[in-house]
Amino acid sequence: MRVGICGGGLGGLSAAIGLASLGFEVEVFEKSSSLRATGAGLNLWPNAGRAICGLGLRDQYGAISVKLDRYLGYDANGKPLFEQDTRDWPRKYGAPSVGVYRLALSSMLATAYGLEKIKFGHEVRSVENKGDKAICHFSNGESYAGDLIVGADGIYSVIRDQLIGGVKFRPNDHHAYRWRAVIDLDEIDVDPAAQTGFYTPGGWLSVIPIGGGKAYWFGSVSGARNLDEFIDYFRCWTHTHIPRTLSITPRDIIVESPLYDVDGIPYQWTHGRITLLGDAAHPMMPDLAQGASQTFIDALALRNAFAKTKDIDQALHEYENERRPAANYVVKCSQKGSFLGRNKVEPVAVRYEKEIESQNI
Repeated sequence: MRVGICGGGLGGLSAAIGLASLGFEVEVFEKSSSLRATGAGLNLWPNAGRAICGLGLRDQYGAISVKLDRYLGYDANGKPLFEQDTRDWPRKYGAPSVGVYRLALSSMLATAYGLEKIKFGHEVRSVENKGDKAICHFSNGESYAGDLIVGADGIYSVIRDQLIGGVKFRPNDHHAYRWRAVIDLDEIDVDPAAQTGFYTPGGWLSVIPIGGGKAYWFGSVSGARNLDEFIDYFRCWTHTHIPRTLSITPRDIIVESPLYDVDGIPYQWTHGRITLLGDAAHPMMPDLAQGASQTFIDALALRNAFAKTKDIDQALHEYENERRPAANYVVKCSQKGSFLGRNKVEPVAVRYEKEIESQNI
């Protein structure tokens, strides 16, 4: 079976690894000229770990990730708000919660698939079903015809827009932007085996270790319209590490991302021999930190569906039937906001157990 995957991010590469393990002829097309690593760092949960291990990458994943034993929360004066012990999660849930450097994760997946096989510089322009084949056309003038096309081309998916007319995005009700960066872990006074967050109703900032002596910080402030306003919000938080952390982070490495909610989740992922995966299928807010985790689960589910049957239509039906309702549920959970925000949700580690593991998602 010939499979073309549009998108060489986490979803596209993990899907390629899974389908290639079945003996399929898989080709990955990526619009960028090199591996994408937008986002700097990631918190991946046990459900992501189970999926990654299910794709046969247990040892590689363990080598690049940092096990998180605790989730710690404080207020702006450094007073404890909560502590969630997660040391038993590998036994309880089959995998730990971890911090990981996104480029290390992308490189691990690319190596497992074969970096030399990724076709960079291939931006998808359109797709079409033609009989029992699916065809994608690229902006460089090339085309690819296969038995299956997987649209893993991200939150602003061209393939999704063509198949279902797109989805509507609206500004997030809680925060307009998220800022983040990677710096040296020994420069920050935080627990090296924990996610450490400082929270108020108006803004927050968290840090996780991501391996290689690096830490990933990320945060949002309600009403902040630019980086200067974000940094200014934390200037008086002198009982925390945050003012110093922000002052020593080079401004040119700080990533700014606008935050949008989705109005109208894609109601159908599969059209003929073309299907969606990852952010293309279920764009979601980062407040529950489940975007990447759900993407890995998609990839394993797609692989498992084809492991059961080589009937393409049946396999795609089983894949979407299993994943779409679950992913849409997580999208809705992710729209509730962050800890101490407008909806007064619980800390993310508590929410993960209650909203994700309790539903076996």
